[in-house]
Amino acid sequence: MARRSTTKCSAQPSVQATALPPAVWQSLCFEWLWVYHGQVPRVEEWSAEITVPAGWFRVEKGQARIQADGREIIVKAGQSFFTAPGTRRQWFADGTRLLSVGFRCQWPGGMSVFGTGLNIAPTGAKTTRLLEATRALFFAIHGRKKEVTYHEGIASASRSLKDWCNHEAAFRHWFGVYVSTLERLGITPRERASTQDRRLDQLLHGLNDWPLDQPLKLTHLASGTRLSARSIHDLLRTQLGMTAQVWLERRRLEAARQRLTGEDTPLKEIAFALGFRHPSHFTTWFKRHTGMTPTAFRMGRGVDAA
Repeated sequence: MARRSTTKCSAQPSVQATALPPAVWQSLCFEWLWVYHGQVPRVEEWSAEITVPAGWFRVEKGQARIQADGREIIVKAGQSFFTAPGTRRQWFADGTRLLSVGFRCQWPGGMSVFGTGLNIAPTGAKTTRLLEATRALFFAIHGRKKEVTYHEGIASASRSLKDWCNHEAAFRHWFGVYVSTLERLGITPRERASTQDRRLDQLLHGLNDWPLDQPLKLTHLASGTRLSARSIHDLLRTQLGMTAQVWLERRRLEAARQRLTGEDTPLKEIAFALGFRHPSHFTTWFKRHTGMTPTAFRMGRGVDAA
């Protein structure tokens, strides 16, 4: 059973930011997923274990409870939460409203730039500037709208080059404030793994190229690295906090989401392409990860998240 906690962050000294050549930072891969302000999609029930990207949200009204990293974090009205990319369960009180941003920021190969120290709900004034920046971001993306639902926030829309540039600039500015806030909380980016162990880059490339309709074979993945299956397991757990199988499952889940929302391919074909022998197995697996059936996800344009 998860241990309950209200998770308060004690004041921590600001940390010295790592200085690296521009080419290193230019290699980062960004994907802005949403900014929304409104009621949460689902209330008064625990979600299944879901995969979530990095993000930040503030509880404007109500309460959120997050189960992650073996503990339960309670986020009350007026508090904010820094989401770590990975898996979690979540529960929201009836009437809960959030101001929320979701994104991905990864090194080439897929390792998240911020890997430790997240899944926290800090108290105090350290997030005031981030709150102001998020409100400015919401205005830059959604104009004078006062409320945008999660499903509206994740909906893709065609834009002119000028609008795309303006939206990109708004998100980048917000991200700079986000990084500064994490620094004040004592959280810094982790170094690109290739500077520590180039074998990890080889493993990540292998995992990202692995056919999703084929079962994972660590012996094939280890080819050229001189690593045993056990060493692969230990290296990935140490550097990424997950096993090779979990990494592949995240890829498979992301592919399923993209295909369900971006095309009208029958569920049977999607299931076979992702390595499921029977569509019912795909449905069971997808619902376990998202709390929704593939059909419901496709009709609703996305999984309930914060």
